[in-house]
Amino acid sequence: MAIAQDYIKDVDKLVPRPDIALKVLQMAHEAHSSIPQLSLQIEKDPSLTANMLRLANSAYFGHMRKINSVKDIIVRLGLETVKLLAISSASVGILNSPQEAYGLEPGELWNHSYATAVLAGVIGRHARIQEGAALYTAALLHDVGKIVLNRHLLQAALSNHEPAAAPETLQRERALLHTDHARVGQALLQKWELAEQITLPVGLHHDAAETATASLTCRIVYLANWLENTLKLHATPPAEFKLDEQVLADNLGLLSTVPRLAENLPVIIDEFFKQYEESLDLLIL
Repeated sequence: MAIAQDYIKDVDKLVPRPDIALKVLQMAHEAHSSIPQLSLQIEKDPSLTANMLRLANSAYFGHMRKINSVKDIIVRLGLETVKLLAISSASVGILNSPQEAYGLEPGELWNHSYATAVLAGVIGRHARIQEGAALYTAALLHDVGKIVLNRHLLQAALSNHEPAAAPETLQRERALLHTDHARVGQALLQKWELAEQITLPVGLHHDAAETATASLTCRIVYLANWLENTLKLHATPPAEFKLDEQVLADNLGLLSTVPRLAENLPVIIDEFFKQYEESLDLLIL
């Protein structure tokens, strides 16, 4: 982690800290925070407010009566939903830029990250996890380290006369930079003072061995990322998707590390597509 810390020394110039969204996450956890105080905090950021209202009025939340204010969001949807809306809306700008070292066009990192978060949320509900907002936040930000390392990885590749972009990124990162985007992402979120239940799953989302004995949140984030990458969910139209039963059979042991995942995977994927498709276009890119 010492090397990872070196890469985030001046990170605020590269990755803008989503101060208001982070403050909303913190305030929503505090017993003494009032609805007016929380509303005022959110309304300091007009873009965040607009995105939250747009999402709150979407079919994703299924409300018939229009939500017209931040106060309405808090009262009618609850604090857990407010946390999800705030971190989703704030993360669009952070995760939307192209990442050339990883071969990612504008929006690709966001689409994968958001798909992973939605999938993790669905898996978490089936697994009856308690801290849904922490799980969702960890899944949404699991690849934030790529933004930090992108320029460094490009420079190292050029210095070593290697292609600028390559798909096998984790091994490449470790060989060229002596760290990887999971560790750097964890270090960044620790710098942002997020809780360990968010930072640790980010740091372990490529570590199968350690994740197997870690918290349920860590296991879900790992599996949501693995499933999203393996099945290419964010890039597949729902009508064209067909679950490969062989993938399920070959990875039954891995999937069984999360309660009710293996037996409910087809249902979970159906729920994922419904939620992902209904909400993705509502977030301004």
